[in-house]
Amino acid sequence: MLLFPKTKEEWDKLGEELDSYSAEKVLEEIVKRLSNHGEILFLTAFGPEGCVILEILSKIDQAKQIKIANLDTGYQFQETLELKDKFENKYNLSIQIVSPELSVAEQDERYGKNLFERDPDQCCYMRKLVPLNKLLEGKYAWISSIRKEQTEVRAKSKIIEFDNKFQLGKINPLVNWTKSDVWKYIHENQIPYNLLLDKGYDSIGCEPCTKPGQDREGRWAGKDKVECGLHLQDTKQGGEYFI
Repeated sequence: MLLFPKTKEEWDKLGEELDSYSAEKVLEEIVKRLSNHGEILFLTAFGPEGCVILEILSKIDQAKQIKIANLDTGYQFQETLELKDKFENKYNLSIQIVSPELSVAEQDERYGKNLFERDPDQCCYMRKLVPLNKLLEGKYAWISSIRKEQTEVRAKSKIIEFDNKFQLGKINPLVNWTKSDVWKYIHENQIPYNLLLDKGYDSIGCEPCTKPGQDREGRWAGKDKVECGLHLQDTKQGGEYFI
């Protein structure tokens, strides 16, 4: 039984050991085995998958050691911010809000208005990747709510893996779940979710870059882009772009 993975090979070995475990059991094991070895972060954008993980963590006694954070790009929907408050109140949580170095107004002044239209990769880099990189400094592992079904990039993910970009462990407890699995769990457990999901949105990110649509077709609609870059694993961090 591997208790304290450090290298990519050791994280892969732990992933092989827990590959057949349920999402609940994976998170229980991660909390039990690893939370005393270093800080673990759960990053959520309050999508339906993130809501499921928050519910699961609320049922694990030791999970209070898990840090929970949201990247507030300055462009989040009001419904998303209101959902954060609902979870904090329902589960007695403290969710850290992490903001970019530049406010939206400061970014507009330096790079011109609506950078998200002209260069969405650069906008995502400054408002998501750089803040997350700083947030993960000194962390032992982070938890994401990605699923293989979502994109071709995410289809390569494992339930537990080494994050080559940020150089730490990464836990993806819902990676093998279907969209139906997610919504079944939400309804059975009466979990709060973003009200925009009842209005034709399947995936919710920044307001200017999100339209109604199935799966991720509403994200950066009309552009050849389906990922903000957080979950791309092709390169290590470095240079102007992580992606």
